[in-house]
Amino acid sequence: MTSTEKTWTIKEIIDWTCGFLQRHGDEHPRLSAEWLLCDVMGLSRVDLYVNYDRPLTPDERSRMRAAVQRRAAGEPLQYVTGETAFRHIVLRCERGVLIPRPETEVLVDAALEGVDAATKAAGGIPPRVLEVGCGTGCISLSIAYERKGAQVTATDLSSAAVDLAVRNRDSLGLSGAVDIVECDLASGVDPDLMGTFAVLVSNPPYIPTDVLSHEVPAEVKDNEPELALDGGADGLDVFRRLVDLAPGALTPGGMLCCELYEGHLGAAADLVRAQGGWASVEVRQDLTGRPRVLVAVREGSLPSSSPVAGQKIVRVDPADPDPAAVERSAEALRAGGVVALPTDSVYGLACAVAPENPGHRRIFDIKKRDLRQTLPWFVSRDGGLARWGRELPDYALRLAERFWPGALTLVVRADEGVDPEYLQAADPLRPEEGGTVALRAPGSEFIEALLAAVDAPLAQTSANLHGRPAATSADELDPAIVRDVELVVDGGPAPLAQASTIVDCTGPAPRVLRAGAIDPALVLAVAAGE
Repeated sequence: MTSTEKTWTIKEIIDWTCGFLQRHGDEHPRLSAEWLLCDVMGLSRVDLYVNYDRPLTPDERSRMRAAVQRRAAGEPLQYVTGETAFRHIVLRCERGVLIPRPETEVLVDAALEGVDAATKAAGGIPPRVLEVGCGTGCISLSIAYERKGAQVTATDLSSAAVDLAVRNRDSLGLSGAVDIVECDLASGVDPDLMGTFAVLVSNPPYIPTDVLSHEVPAEVKDNEPELALDGGADGLDVFRRLVDLAPGALTPGGMLCCELYEGHLGAAADLVRAQGGWASVEVRQDLTGRPRVLVAVREGSLPSSSPVAGQKIVRVDPADPDPAAVERSAEALRAGGVVALPTDSVYGLACAVAPENPGHRRIFDIKKRDLRQTLPWFVSRDGGLARWGRELPDYALRLAERFWPGALTLVVRADEGVDPEYLQAADPLRPEEGGTVALRAPGSEFIEALLAAVDAPLAQTSANLHGRPAATSADELDPAIVRDVELVVDGGPAPLAQASTIVDCTGPAPRVLRAGAIDPALVLAVAAGE
């Protein structure tokens, strides 16, 4: 007679795990049980509640058993599941790197106030921010995520922290906004940047050594890195060094904000006041009402222009592009960024064509454009039409031969390799014909070189807010666009200063959808073989 293993439903697993963890000293056993099960099954907590009777698979039971054992041994939930939510982002968490806490969200609020003040002073262009001791990257990445256009430099002494922060940054598509440096304090930061930061923010190790030894729960001190916890006898060892660093790092009117041990904020404020050169020093409370964050503002006025604007601009000759400018642009695109760039017609906003590229969604956000629309592609003049189009009519080939590279966009049936998120949906009356894609090979050596460097087409649209005129030079770009993109490529005035002509090539005869730089009558004549 063969015995069968008991079937466990979601409810039964939660109830059993809750009791087991409670007996092992978990202060929040129900939360732990649900969090672990959500991670194992890939469900939300709401999903758990509405699927109480769903049985777990053998693999799910096995992984849940291993997770519960780790949690019962005192390992933090965030290390067991490998991630945590912080403000508006989700971050990977790993042993050897401090776990983000809710009270640090108050520190981010303070830093964002400094960013907003500097942005306002600079006429809408966000500033530079320096974070010392980035850990997972929760502070820097939140600032860059919530304030598009801010340029953040983050440092950490721990190679494990730097490695994790880089991976978190890249998964959020913020490579163009956050630079992460392994160094002590700011010793590895470009000296030319010192004195240009509007905000210096840090969550340094701040627990007094004696408190760490005798009062901090074992779950914290036995699992999280001592380097990120122990602040010395009074918890202010690293803070003193930050106070010494701040005058040389910050602009006039710049802000220092630090999270510190609740019992020593008064002493920290006294250190700042004693240094001099500060217009204001204040202590703010955390979410539990305890003193937690010191905010100090330097004397003087914030700059009326942001150094970030100049840092974001790369100048290029579109007819003879500098390889370094091409590579810098390609690097921003490969990292999931959005680049404002010159074309032969008007300036455009572009991202690399790749599945789930965050830059694709951000173009719509920057332009304030309807997500249901699709973006045309820039493709190589050498084989781009044949690679990404299918069932191409002869007249489409004639048009490409005559007008490419140039200001002619061809709407064609999309190759099966085109990712669905970039497709114009098929005609509901003719679904068998599939979706379409709009392709163009611009008359720009810079764009051609960039396509080769990125090794992918570029999804793009005109560089203007929706409903406003297209920019024909970098000087005409809206400040909001300069703020939100990772890079601006200044190629001087666009030669044509007019949008491309768009032709539908999916039917038996061409159909001009938009008149532009190329005369529609000439287009139709060439299509007809004249």
